[in-house]
Amino acid sequence: MPASCQIVGGVLTRMPNQVLDTDKQAGQGRNAGERPLLERGWRYTLVGAVCAVAHNAIMIAADQAGIHYLLGTVISFLAVTPLGYLLHSRFTFAEPLRLKAFMRFVGGVATAYPISVALMIVLCSGLGLPVVIATPIATVALFVWNFAAAHWAILPRFYLRSPTAISPAAKHRNTE
Repeated sequence: MPASCQIVGGVLTRMPNQVLDTDKQAGQGRNAGERPLLERGWRYTLVGAVCAVAHNAIMIAADQAGIHYLLGTVISFLAVTPLGYLLHSRFTFAEPLRLKAFMRFVGGVATAYPISVALMIVLCSGLGLPVVIATPIATVALFVWNFAAAHWAILPRFYLRSPTAISPAAKHRNTE
């Protein structure tokens, strides 16, 4: 007999699904759209810091290995973007991993890529700063853009406050 079935009165019946998502197991019982901006903000900042450290480590290691900083940005993009999506989806927003959301996330990060490259060109080639100094400056400069882009990519709707505080009429408009 499958584990998801039970016998009741001599009849084999399905048991209710016993699998809970991570938030419900933690007692939160809500989805990310209901997470206030402040809570998403500290979670975003933590994941952003992990991604920033990974990006800076890749850039500095590539520079130390003699790889040009422009190629280093490509290597970092390919490594850090999937990591950022995974962490933001699961930890920041508690949303399922979806290909459509990943593609939007890649699009959001990719739109910041030319800005990042331009900053690195100005800081390294223009001002003569070493990569170890220029990379953190460019990372901080892109933080706000990436915050907005991640929200747009992963959340079905961007809420500044809990949807429970939004009027029923507004909720109905958002679901159509």
